[in-house]
Amino acid sequence: RARASDAFRTMLGEVARCPCPIWECPPELLVELGPRLFDTARDTGRLACASARLSSGLRTPTGRLRVGSVVVVSLEALREAMERASPGDVEVLRVDLAARGAARYDRGAISRAMQELGRYLEGASSLQVLSVRLVSFDTAMERLRLESKTWAALIRGLSSVAQFGRLRTLELSRVSIKASQATQAIDCPPDRRGRVLRRASTSPIRSAGGSDIFAPRGRDLVLGAAAVPSEDDGAETRSFLDVLGELAELEELRLTHDELLGSTAAMLPPVLATLPKLDRVDLARNYIPRQVMEEVRSALPRRVRLLGDDKQAICF
Repeated sequence: RARASDAFRTMLGEVARCPCPIWECPPELLVELGPRLFDTARDTGRLACASARLSSGLRTPTGRLRVGSVVVVSLEALREAMERASPGDVEVLRVDLAARGAARYDRGAISRAMQELGRYLEGASSLQVLSVRLVSFDTAMERLRLESKTWAALIRGLSSVAQFGRLRTLELSRVSIKASQATQAIDCPPDRRGRVLRRASTSPIRSAGGSDIFAPRGRDLVLGAAAVPSEDDGAETRSFLDVLGELAELEELRLTHDELLGSTAAMLPPVLATLPKLDRVDLARNYIPRQVMEEVRSALPRRVRLLGDDKQAICF
């Protein structure tokens, strides 16, 4: 947005002489209101076509738009957004296939789109809000459940998002999550975060300028994983529960209409209790007995508000 604001400010000086009523407004007002449009894909695309400077400021070197928010209610819009919007600039991503209230897609189309979404999330370094709402049934009126490779693609994407460390809200709705899926070990990208290494105080480190510098005594030197290759640079196995435990900035978790059973819900408290900023968990519209919900509530920290105990699909 900062780049877009600078581009917008520069563009004002170029086109202020254009015969258009909007340019009669005070420049300060235009600079204030213009960047507010930059979070929506359609307005960002239109502005990117307005001038060469705006096009340069609103696009990445690869030609993708710098969009802060993507909200879609169809697979067609989702595919277009993933193709045209830069994943590193998206802060809010909401996919709501249930918004239109009908089964409009077959199982294969949804599976392919979710696999593409998982790959897209691997580059979503700024993502703070992720909401995925699928449909309950496909066009054949069969219960929609993600196949193994689709679930694995989503978990790999979530694993990358967890490593970026910015996600505050996660919602997965109508995504069937069985106990076997929650604990399934999936090959995920290696941790991109830096590893903490301790060097001796006399160990020289080659600086960018070519000179030798020395690490301060008693200090840890944090080096990026790319700078210090690991002996094993292959994929690391993680489960859905493992990924949840890595979302250190998570504040809100919604797992609704996910066919969660009591055995699956009982696995959540040990993981969620480690998240320091979590304050809201919604488990509505699942198959969790009331007794299990009470056990989950008692096992979570007091600051966490648990919702959904009175809104289960089946009450035991």
